[in-house]
Amino acid sequence: MVPGAGMSSAPIQSFPASSAPIESSGSQPWSAPGAGSQGGYVAPAPAPSGGLALDEQLDGPVLALLTTAQQQQSGGDLNGAASSLERAQRIAPREPQVLYRLAEVRLAQGDAAQAEQFARRGLSYASGRPALQASLWNLIAQARERQGDPVGAAQAREQARVSL
Repeated sequence: MVPGAGMSSAPIQSFPASSAPIESSGSQPWSAPGAGSQGGYVAPAPAPSGGLALDEQLDGPVLALLTTAQQQQSGGDLNGAASSLERAQRIAPREPQVLYRLAEVRLAQGDAAQAEQFARRGLSYASGRPALQASLWNLIAQARERQGDPVGAAQAREQARVSL
């Protein structure tokens, strides 16, 4: 079975997620392999808002779950998005992109403490990916603000600047 066979080939936006609909216009940070290629999806070099480098790949099931989660989140189904991301995490427990998105959804659900935990765990796997590290630190800052920790939020924002 070919990963992603029979699934939509619409690309997914990498971190930070937006509420914009997923389009197949090529303007998103993900690109699908050509019809004759084998393997997973490869993303282009990081854009100013983030993204994966050329050598960073996600396999078909994880990418499909990230796509589903983004669609669910855009449609306001945060519980569905969280469920899809938890499945992706079971497949790829050390993928910082999945942990970033899970932290983002938890923050949107109002669970700032768990959002911070997921983002901190994502940091432990994001070495060599400064844009992702900065985004994770920014999520930590938001989570700390919502937990009433402005000093911790400021420290996290400083770490985000240092990461870039």
